[in-house]
Amino acid sequence: MPTLRAQLLEIIHDAYPENFRGLDPSKALGENVFNGSKPHPNAVLNLFVQQKVTSALPMAYYMSARRGLDSLMNNRLPSDATLSGQTLRSAMRGLMALREIELKETHRVIFTTFNCVGCSSTDCISRHSKGLLGAEIIGALRPTLDRITGSAVGGTRILEVLSASAFAEDTGSKFCEVCAEKMQEAHGEVRREAWAALPEVFCLKG
Repeated sequence: MPTLRAQLLEIIHDAYPENFRGLDPSKALGENVFNGSKPHPNAVLNLFVQQKVTSALPMAYYMSARRGLDSLMNNRLPSDATLSGQTLRSAMRGLMALREIELKETHRVIFTTFNCVGCSSTDCISRHSKGLLGAEIIGALRPTLDRITGSAVGGTRILEVLSASAFAEDTGSKFCEVCAEKMQEAHGEVRREAWAALPEVFCLKG
């Protein structure tokens, strides 16, 4: 059994990485690593809390919180996916904190990225962007803001990757490739900041 447990923990550590560099969207992460029917993220969180899989807890909390309050507090969930009072409080606290980071930092990086020196590309909508952003640029950026911060169930998407191609698709390719890459890099900083905050916002420190 110790050997089997060690093997299972190795798989878990890959799917629920301890390091930000382990968040590779091309790999099976979170519940996707389980065979058969995918378990509810709350059930996974309960299992890790019970088994004291400390290194996986930050991401396990995030995977539960990202689906929003309705998922966290659903009274129709099976018993293994029903969170205890303490775990639920930590998950709700973390969700609110991540939403605050998500909204505040995403707006900040977007405005910082496109509110400096205007782009030199003649085909880029931000080429005249110096000083305050114009309504045309803000309107073009709205789908990107909605992609990052929007959630129908009040959850969070803060750790999801915003690729340069997704940004181009959202904005109708109104920004040049250089500006799209700048946006991807800036959003990467938000993701790193959020990842670093997970232990604290989910009450896992101290």
